[in-house]
Amino acid sequence: MSRRTRKGQAGSAILVAAVAIVAAAGVTGAWLGQRARLAPVSFHRPKPTQAAPQIPAPLPTVQQTQPEPALPAAPVPPATPEPAIRPSLPPGQPPLAPRYRVAIIFDDAGGSLDDVEKIIAIGRPVAVAVLPGLAYSADVALRAREAGLEVLLHLPLESEDGRAMGPGAISDGMSDAEIRAAVRSDLASVRSAVGINNHMGSKGTADRRVMRAVLDVAKESRLYFIDSRTSRATAAEEVALELGVRTSARGIFLDNENEEAAIREQIRRLILLARERGGVIAIGHAQRLTSGILAGMLEDFDRAGMAIVPPSLLVR
Repeated sequence: MSRRTRKGQAGSAILVAAVAIVAAAGVTGAWLGQRARLAPVSFHRPKPTQAAPQIPAPLPTVQQTQPEPALPAAPVPPATPEPAIRPSLPPGQPPLAPRYRVAIIFDDAGGSLDDVEKIIAIGRPVAVAVLPGLAYSADVALRAREAGLEVLLHLPLESEDGRAMGPGAISDGMSDAEIRAAVRSDLASVRSAVGINNHMGSKGTADRRVMRAVLDVAKESRLYFIDSRTSRATAAEEVALELGVRTSARGIFLDNENEEAAIREQIRRLILLARERGGVIAIGHAQRLTSGILAGMLEDFDRAGMAIVPPSLLVR
């Protein structure tokens, strides 16, 4: 075989081999492409040779927007007026901060121990005005004082119609000295007294001389005086202020009629009057129905925001 022939054969062999390699590569590529379509490919990252520092992921960026315009403020409703009637409180417990004050005096005490017990049972600081020289005057005054109630000397003064005045009475026929002596004697039978108010006295309270003599003793004994106002012509308050005696006057009678309906109506009027004035002194009577009716109406005072107080808190 010639040299040229051997070279041609070698070239043909090389060409055949190259074609075979290309064909094999195509078959292999097609097979791998098919596998890629049939199975998921997993990528494995190489493990780092040194731990990378943990960097916190950045917070998501919040898109800045223009703030919404503020809505106009809702109109503030006007303050609701305080109700005229307040919730009731337990009996015997006055409101913590009452707006109104009333003082209630029970006149004509001293003739019965039972009467004063009914008054004490009310459970509020009412007052008891004791007539001098009666069978139980001293005992009633002491019992009321022991129960924490204020006691007044219920001083009999002369009336325009000439009615009998009872023991220890003061009349315009007495001298100033006699009047002073009688008032001191009356106080001795009502030793617990911290004040004086008049029993009857439509004539006596209108007489400035008589009242000056009476109030001289009130001043020396440091007692207050409450004018029961049995006469429009009374000068008692005016004279008391001139002498520097603490004083005030009755605003309403509770039991001129000793009937339940009438007394209830007067107690309601007392509450209305106290709402107008802020403070009122009322007078009832120990032997009438008043104490029991008042005890049953205490919630009316509590709901109206009224405290029942001793008379000494309403004198000036």
